Amino acid sequence: MNNKRTNERVIPLMQRTLFFLLIAIFTNTSLSAQSKFRVSLSGGWNNNDITYSASNRVNTEYEGERGNYFKAGVNFKVYKNISIQTGLMYVDKNYRFQRTGAREGVQTLYNAKYFNIPVMVGFQPLHNTLKNTKFNFDVFAGTYVGWWNTLDRESTVQVFAELNFDGFPTKTISESYDFKANENQFNRVDFGLQAETRVGYNFYKNMNVFLEYSFMYGLSDNQKNQLRQTSKYYYTTSNYGIGISYNF
Repeated sequence: MNNKRTNERVIPLMQRTLFFLLIAIFTNTSLSAQSKFRVSLSGGWNNNDITYSASNRVNTEYEGERGNYFKAGVNFKVYKNISIQTGLMYVDKNYRFQRTGAREGVQTLYNAKYFNIPVMVGFQPLHNTLKNTKFNFDVFAGTYVGWWNTLDRESTVQVFAELNFDGFPTKTISESYDFKANENQFNRVDFGLQAETRVGYNFYKNMNVFLEYSFMYGLSDNQKNQLRQTSKYYYTTSNYGIGISYNF
């Protein structure tokens, strides 16, 4: 039932996303030849945090972990200093589940990889100030829709059958989660809000190098289906990177 409700919310969001993207493309083709079409490649590292509610689960906590991201972007200038940006992003959203108290040391590292499609409106607040320089500054805000592609887990567990004077020994188990079976009923659809800022420099003709920062605020609960009603959690991901772009 929860998966059905999630899909019902996601489908209208994807429809609106495609609608605004088509408007952007149509508007872009109707502009003068001076308008710009920009493609970019970027990547870097990120930090993924989890906002969670697990009040019913004692001696339990989640911690965010670092990862990486890579992105191919397309930008359509629709009016002077206003643009629409979209693309495809491959991003880590890693986190750690761990026990505290008497079971401290028992933990699982989740290495989760997603494909995301952001759709954002861009604005150049310093357009007039920087138009006669080689620098540019962009601010974007919008939404994203994603898909949980793979999950690798590394668990440290206690071996109860090997109790000794020091307590229960531990061992590490590594595995790749089978999403085809999806025995834990993870919700694979990911969506939320995204904001981004870029500082670029035109180093050669139509080519720019830039630094970027983006923040992703998740609105979908991706954890086990049976736990969503009692211990919801959501991703918040900060991405820091460098990239290169080309203006057509």
